[in-house]
Amino acid sequence: MDEDRKRFERKWFGIFIFLYLLIMIPFPFFYTKEYIPLVSGIPLFIFGWFVHTVITFVFIYLFYQESMKRPEFQDSAVEEE
Repeated sequence: MDEDRKRFERKWFGIFIFLYLLIMIPFPFFYTKEYIPLVSGIPLFIFGWFVHTVITFVFIYLFYQESMKRPEFQDSAVEEE
C-alpha cells in the first residue's frame, strides 16, 4: 500500500474514532442523570447529541468528497483493470 493511501486511511480512522470515543465519554452534554433544561425545557444532552450528529455528518460528507478524488474511485482506474 502506498504512503498516500496509508496517510489517508490513518487520518480518517483517527477522525472517526475520535468522534466515537467523544460520544462515549460521559460529559454532561452527552449523558446526565440530572435534568438540565435548555430551550423550551428540552434536556441539554439532546442538544449535545444533535450537535455531535451534525458534526459527524459533516465529516462523513468531507470523507466522501475526499475519497471520490482518489484514484481507486475513478472510473478510468476501474476500466483499466
